[in-house]
Amino acid sequence: MWRRFFKLFLGTTVGTLAALYAFVLIVDPYDTLPFSPGFERTAVSTNQRFSYPALAAKSGFDSAVIGTSTTRLLKPAELGGALGGRFVNLSMNSATAYEQSEIFRLFLAAHPKPRVVIFGIDVSWCEAGAMPARFTFRPFPPWLYDSDPWNDALYLLNFSAIEQAGRQLATLTGLRETKYGHDGYRNFLPPPSEYDLTKARENLYGDGCPRPRRAGVPPKDGYDAYRQALKFPTHEYLGGMVSRLPGDTIKVFLFVPYHHYTQAGPGTEDEARWDECKRRVVGLAAGHPNSHVLDFMFLSQITGVDTNYWDPLHYTTGISSRLSVMISTGVKERRGEDGLLLVTLNRPEVR
Repeated sequence: MWRRFFKLFLGTTVGTLAALYAFVLIVDPYDTLPFSPGFERTAVSTNQRFSYPALAAKSGFDSAVIGTSTTRLLKPAELGGALGGRFVNLSMNSATAYEQSEIFRLFLAAHPKPRVVIFGIDVSWCEAGAMPARFTFRPFPPWLYDSDPWNDALYLLNFSAIEQAGRQLATLTGLRETKYGHDGYRNFLPPPSEYDLTKARENLYGDGCPRPRRAGVPPKDGYDAYRQALKFPTHEYLGGMVSRLPGDTIKVFLFVPYHHYTQAGPGTEDEARWDECKRRVVGLAAGHPNSHVLDFMFLSQITGVDTNYWDPLHYTTGISSRLSVMISTGVKERRGEDGLLLVTLNRPEVR
């Protein structure tokens, strides 16, 4: 009796697992398996590290945005209209420099001669000291970033993959709203009707009281020795990324517009670090043709206006649309817009 029960239990378990595995392989939640049906899948995972490898390899794009959530609100359609090109936004929440270099590597492998690449430069590229960790607490799937799509099937018999397959199926059948656009864009902000300046200022200042950033008193000999001693190890990744791009590719190094109170206070050591990071990014870019360093990270009519922000790092969609135009102005016309954009470096004319 027990032997019969065990066989029945074992057979049911194996059959269920086989059915679930077949379901996941057919639905292909991450859209990377070479043998799955050609459904028009979309990114469904809330962790873009799983969703974006497939997007990076899509042939319909020739330009990309690489960065963290500070550039996720840049709309590919608006960038394409302003700069030309067919953009995909591959920015990932809190992406480390290493993770950004990995998604860039996938994009470049599929698009060896991109038209435009925008690198969002924020704290992930301006941390000084030892090389930071490669990963965050968010899972990172190295098997989605290697050159063998066939081995992806080995990692899909788990609860997470089954859940994502369910989401993908629901999206394909119209039972679930599409989370991301086919170009990687998603407005992750609340609806504009929910914007509350009081809450926004609590996010911006901690206590809701607007004020300038506290200034520091530089040492008598300044920060020259401090700046010279700084090491930015993540620039090894950045230099490696840009060195792989063809000369004709338009390369944009975009210092993102943090709210002014999140930026370093004037006269502080932190300000010296950011200034030195900017200087070295300019130096890095200067060695590559068609490079443009565009700096939005200073007190301006964008960063100094509280109503432009939901929190210290994330601006409104209205500002994101404005940035697309200003990026185009900086690249094509080598100038800022009413003093709001500092173009710290420009190279040969856009072709």
